[in-house]
Formats: sequence, structure tokens, C-alpha cells
Amino acid sequence: MYKNSRHLLILLILFFLPFTVFSESGKIAVLDVQAALIGTEASKKAFEELSNSKDWKEVAEELQLKLNEANEIQENVQKEGPTMSDEDKVDAQKRLRSLSQDANFLNEKLNQMRAEVVDVIQREQGPKFQKVVTELMRAKGIKIVLHSNAVLGLDDGDDSLNITPDIIELLNQDSES
Repeated sequence: MYKNSRHLLILLILFFLPFTVFSESGKIAVLDVQAALIGTEASKKAFEELSNSKDWKEVAEELQLKLNEANEIQENVQKEGPTMSDEDKVDAQKRLRSLSQDANFLNEKLNQMRAEVVDVIQREQGPKFQKVVTELMRAKGIKIVLHSNAVLGLDDGDDSLNITPDIIELLNQDSES
């Protein structure tokens, strides 16, 4: 037992030693890649165009109609429930299930539309993103950039650790020029 504990301690020390050395010299940063790409002005414009598109509006409107109908049925069942026949209750449940399936399908369709926009943004911004990250790393002397999802702990009081806002700003500047 003691031997395994000692090995575990040694492994933990060896694992965290490089992070301790780098973090003391300020050479590690954290980046939320998706937030950086989605936070740019170009991305905001792309999502605005999506939300103003005919296809988006049609699907969103249809989804809202389904949700409104489901709410009406639920309110009716709550109000009229005690006096409703069993057949009417079963019909209401069937209609609610059908509306729920339709709403899930439409919601998935909207998510698919969003995902397509994200894919386009990633393809368009990918090369610029890599260039900007590399330039910022060199400028700030950063040796390691960790994806924010891979970080278990972060000093939120130290804004210099999170380079996501810097990347967004640089991507916006790069697209202006």
C-alpha cells in the first residue's frame, strides 16, 4: 500500500512540475476556441443573417406554433381535466406527444442550421485563428495554450491567463484590414 502511494505521489509531482515551472514564469494561457470564433464580429453578422433568413424564420415560426398549441392543450387539460372524458384525455395526450415530436424535430432543424453556420465560421476563420494565436503567443511569450475545457482550475482573478478576449479582438482587427 505504501509503495503504491509513493509511486502515485511521484507521478503527480512529475506531472505537475512542468505546469508549476511554466505558470510561475507566466508561460501558460487558456483559450476557449469556440467562444473566440463565435465572439467575433464576423460570427455575429453570420448569426444575424441566419436569424433573418427566410428558412430560419419559417422553422422558428412553425416551432412557436407547435409550442403554443401544446401550451393551449396543457392549459385546457388542467382546467377541464376533471370533467373531460377518458377518450378526450387520451386524444389530448396523443396530440401532445405528436406536438412534442414535431417540436423536437424543428428544434433539431434549427440546431442543424446553427451548426452549419458554425462550420462555415470555423472554415473561414481557421487559418486566421491559427495565425493570430501564434502571433499572440510570440508577443506575450506564451509557451503553452490549453483549451479551457481541459483546465481543472484557473485563477479567475488573473485576466492574463485567459487569452480568449485578446484572440477575439485580434480576429476582429484582422478581418477589418
